[in-house]
Amino acid sequence: MAREDYAYGVFGDGIPFVRFGSGKKDMIVFPGGPGNTLPTGMGLRMFSNGFQPFFESYTVHFASRKSGLPEGYTTRDFSNDYAEMIRTEFGGHVDLVVGMSFGGMIAQYFAADHSELSDCMVIAMAAHRMSEEGKRVDYRYAELVSQGKDRKAMASLSGVLFRGRIWKPLVTFLAWSLAGFFAGDLSDTYREDVMIEAEAEISHDASESLRRIKVPVLIICGDEDFFFPLQYVKETAERIEKSTLKIYEGKGHGMMSEKRFARDILAFIEKEGGSS
Repeated sequence: MAREDYAYGVFGDGIPFVRFGSGKKDMIVFPGGPGNTLPTGMGLRMFSNGFQPFFESYTVHFASRKSGLPEGYTTRDFSNDYAEMIRTEFGGHVDLVVGMSFGGMIAQYFAADHSELSDCMVIAMAAHRMSEEGKRVDYRYAELVSQGKDRKAMASLSGVLFRGRIWKPLVTFLAWSLAGFFAGDLSDTYREDVMIEAEAEISHDASESLRRIKVPVLIICGDEDFFFPLQYVKETAERIEKSTLKIYEGKGHGMMSEKRFARDILAFIEKEGGSS
């Protein structure tokens, strides 16, 4: 995909986005966090490659979150922001919503409160609650970023995402060395927002809202996800009336390199009648 095919912008309500693909249907991606920056360069290419099978049929809008967040903002508040964005910018309807990690937590409230705004939804790498270990890691990451310690922040995450004895030291060193390359020049506002997002993440518990979800939902997670244990993922699926659960054996908190990720979503859409 050519670099010029990426289009950056900010919706009228302050939600920044990057757009790619050329299809007539609209897909909105709620990205992970904590942190509301948009991917650029290599990071964007790696992410968009995972969505290439959608490019002919869909225009993909990777929509981050507002800046300058007030204290106490919740995952439900973020969900309401996205709902207002879809009403204002997309005429009140999109074909598919994909929530990933922190975005998948937000998508749970979106599916419960605003199901009329999308035909189908995907919750990837997320559950109705987060592991206590995952909460500690993400909160520590946010604290380090808020203090301007980006190298330590990146290294702290790499130790979790790459836990193999052989690769962990190398990955941690690379994360430390390349932190500036991946993180970029972070604003003071971002360093404040990341803590508010971290607070929203660790307080998230959508258990009671899941039973109100009536729209078809595909849930995709790895059975070795550090942040969202399999038990929580299965509980999430059990509480959603029209859920389809896909478990990737031997996989942790990362799906974009999996070719079956896009295939499973496309099969789900076709089954639920969203392909017309």
